[in-house]
Amino acid sequence: MKSIIVAVLLVTTIVSCKKDKTSSSSFAGIYQGKWGDVNQTPTGFIKFDFKSNGTLTRLNEQGQIIANGTWQLSGINFECSYTHTSNGQVHKIAGLYTDFDGAIMGTWGYSPSKTNGGTIELEKQ
Repeated sequence: MKSIIVAVLLVTTIVSCKKDKTSSSSFAGIYQGKWGDVNQTPTGFIKFDFKSNGTLTRLNEQGQIIANGTWQLSGINFECSYTHTSNGQVHKIAGLYTDFDGAIMGTWGYSPSKTNGGTIELEKQ
């Protein structure tokens, strides 16, 4: 009986120590929010379609694609990189994702930086 209890405790400990990872299919979707330049409150429109395969499109207010890129989520740490279709400029975002409200709060930057542009706030629609 003791060995069964020890085995159950061991399995429970191993399973509970596994890194919690949000599935890409539950994260995927349309996220909309605001961005701001350094030292400014975010007020500019920003919208993304994060696809479950790790790709993204950035959309303008009319829903047209203005950039393409990739994203990744490891636990609560979110990162993405995208290239504007009009001028080839690359932007990166790093932030924290909260799954209970579907929000990303972080910073954006001009590649290779993720922080030298300003702040960003996104919410799943």
